[in-house]
Amino acid sequence: MFNTIGIITKPNDPRSDEKAKELSDLLANKNVEVVRGNEQRAEQADLIIVVGGDGSLLNTARTFVDKKIPILGINLGRLGFLADVPVTNMEEIVNEVLSGDFTQEQRHLLSCQIEQDGEILGQFLALNDAVVHRTETLKMIEFDLFIDDKFVSNQRADGLIITTPTGSTAYALSSGGPIMHPGLDAIGLVSICPHTMSHRPLLVPGDSKIVIKIKDSEDGAIVSFDGQISIAVKAGQDIHLNQYTNVVNLLHPKNYDYFEIIRSKLHWGTQL
Repeated sequence: MFNTIGIITKPNDPRSDEKAKELSDLLANKNVEVVRGNEQRAEQADLIIVVGGDGSLLNTARTFVDKKIPILGINLGRLGFLADVPVTNMEEIVNEVLSGDFTQEQRHLLSCQIEQDGEILGQFLALNDAVVHRTETLKMIEFDLFIDDKFVSNQRADGLIITTPTGSTAYALSSGGPIMHPGLDAIGLVSICPHTMSHRPLLVPGDSKIVIKIKDSEDGAIVSFDGQISIAVKAGQDIHLNQYTNVVNLLHPKNYDYFEIIRSKLHWGTQL
């Protein structure tokens, strides 16, 4: 089923390199061609295996989403919401995947454009979330929120999280947002420390067009994508967000259970 597999490692991480070498040897013994290294080579793969953590998988998803190559994550990190194959079970699960014994699901991304006076200043993708937030100063930012060309609210806050269902268990959750099942076709908006008691998390349909207009920010603001790419924005600039056209295909072990992962990672039911 998978004749050529690309292996992506976490940069400057000896353990990631070590496990990737073990994986390469395993695949070679199965007569599977392995490609490692630059993006252009990995584009030829039938499957990409990320040996790292959720951060490595987020970066890989944004990079290869348009190539429509399925991605499997080997977890060397702490959480493992996305890279959910335990490294201790790597050989067993990879063998199962090579035999076609796995679960596959699609995850939506966000597309974001930063504009000023109709000119596009930058375009970005996010699998987890796009976060508009204040700079290192303690001053709040002010912005207007529009959804499908309709005015929603004016806010003064530390920021706003625009999250996919995938990202609902990340920054949005710690800011009081709801957990969204990854099968939902929805976008979440969660205010960060709003200067009012009335703002609450908001879920909108996945095909919604969201615009954030930066109004008042003496020191400017920052837009961060998956916590990995950050761009400065200022008053007069608009942030346009919508669901990206293409989706990421994630592979999971055959016994994948989303709710078991949630229980485990968030310690639901743990006795203190």
